[in-house]
Amino acid sequence: MFSISEIFYLVFTQLSVGGFILLILIPKDVVGANFYRLMGGIYLLVIALARCANLYLHNQTVNITNFFLYWEDTEAILIIVFFLLLFIYTVSWWFKYPIIRLLIFWIGSIAGGSLIIISTLTYMDQVQFPDAQYILPFQFLVSAALLGIVHTGMWFGHWYLVTPELPVHLLRRYNTALLVVLLVSIVLFFLSMFFRSHTANTVPFNFHFKLIFYMRIGLGFAATLLLYFITWDCLRPKSVERDEVGATRAATGFLFIAIITVLMGEFCSRYLFLTMKYIL
Repeated sequence: MFSISEIFYLVFTQLSVGGFILLILIPKDVVGANFYRLMGGIYLLVIALARCANLYLHNQTVNITNFFLYWEDTEAILIIVFFLLLFIYTVSWWFKYPIIRLLIFWIGSIAGGSLIIISTLTYMDQVQFPDAQYILPFQFLVSAALLGIVHTGMWFGHWYLVTPELPVHLLRRYNTALLVVLLVSIVLFFLSMFFRSHTANTVPFNFHFKLIFYMRIGLGFAATLLLYFITWDCLRPKSVERDEVGATRAATGFLFIAIITVLMGEFCSRYLFLTMKYIL
């Protein structure tokens, strides 16, 4: 029997790792150090909450000692390592060591990606899916990218209020990346449903599962796709020429709504995954 904390752990871990890595879409020196301090602080909080959920899942008291010293498995070690690297990366923006900062970023990205992949090992023997050892890690990485794009993109959009002269094409880049990763996620979903239809002894869809399933499709996919097109319309050249500040504000607002739809979709996906043992 799974715990709600397990859903929070998976989603928050993927959000923190994906959001941190997707900072790479912003060219160097385009935004000031304060942006990276803000993003580092946000993702530090998210991975800290994920670690607390991880401790709870292992029946450990949530305190500072256990947070850093309870190394129950490789996954826990990677969480701590990623947390520490993210902390060092954030603090480094108060100092002028760009080479060290870049090195920490790449090491942190590798540690975070490894954490996402290692987190799938627990479920390999439970998932009713052909070639789960390949598809499940890929699906978790895609989810991390989706969560990271929409969150980091939204916060970057807010930075146009701080620095109005930022190039609009950078915000378009996040919106385009959102579409690409969302389409990959939809393809994985339909692939999963195809294999499910050819698999015996699967958990049946009762009314409760159907409700969560349709929320996954309606909010996670359909609503997010709609918000992509609305944001695209806000950022197209004609809209930007008419009112650049208004266009970026509107796009950022719709990306904020997309955060809600993506989060709801991923929470529903992890719930169905943990209860039905299928990638949905």
